[in-house]
Amino acid sequence: MKIIWLGHGSFRIEAGGLVLLVDPWLSGNPVLPEESHEAAIEGATHILLTHVHFDHVIDVLPLAKRLEVPVVGQYDLMGLWGETEGVQTTGFNKGGTVDQGGVKVAM
Repeated sequence: MKIIWLGHGSFRIEAGGLVLLVDPWLSGNPVLPEESHEAAIEGATHILLTHVHFDHVIDVLPLAKRLEVPVVGQYDLMGLWGETEGVQTTGFNKGGTVDQGGVKVAM
């Protein structure tokens, strides 16, 4: 497993052949210069959203659409985005666990 801090609450996790972007905040992130954005998201297989604060969610939909990767997060929001935004989602709630291709994600 490899964990790379992308600044603030954003991480890139490489595990079990997957590349998970956790709360991927790129736009205006002072720790991650724009020239590093492509390397940070390269090969991403999933986006994990821990909660819906501006700095955690601002880049999630554009990235999910561009990279064509599923978003895993809070049940209600994932249901809405799945219906209205044309992105693949997996929703679950606090205390839940979902398996994403052999990597278990718990909230």
